Amino acid sequence: MGKKTILLVEDDLDIRDLLQDYLEEQGYDVVPAGTGKQAIDFLVLDPHSPPDIVILDLMMPIMTGWQVLERIRQEPHLADLPVVVLTAAARDKPPGAAALFRKPFRLEALVETVRSYLSHPPRMEA
Repeated sequence: MGKKTILLVEDDLDIRDLLQDYLEEQGYDVVPAGTGKQAIDFLVLDPHSPPDIVILDLMMPIMTGWQVLERIRQEPHLADLPVVVLTAAARDKPPGAAALFRKPFRLEALVETVRSYLSHPPRMEA
């Protein structure tokens, strides 16, 4: 079955490093991306091996998390990919997001949410 892969999209290097280290300690493979464009390049240019889940910051330069989420939902091969959103701004979960965590967040709670989505993937509609 192998390790589960998480695409971590966060422009704040300190937060990205902290999350990456913690998630790797929990046994996950983490692909870091510092911009929304890097995330889309990874997701769209390598469509045969998408990550198992995305952790996505909403407030980023170049391409916002809202734009990334919208683009993910436009790609047929990513339609059921769970996206956990991190934000200091949004009050409500954006359409297409699986969960929302407001900064500052508890690391353990975020990992528990990620774990729940990875152990119970969404069912594909026929």
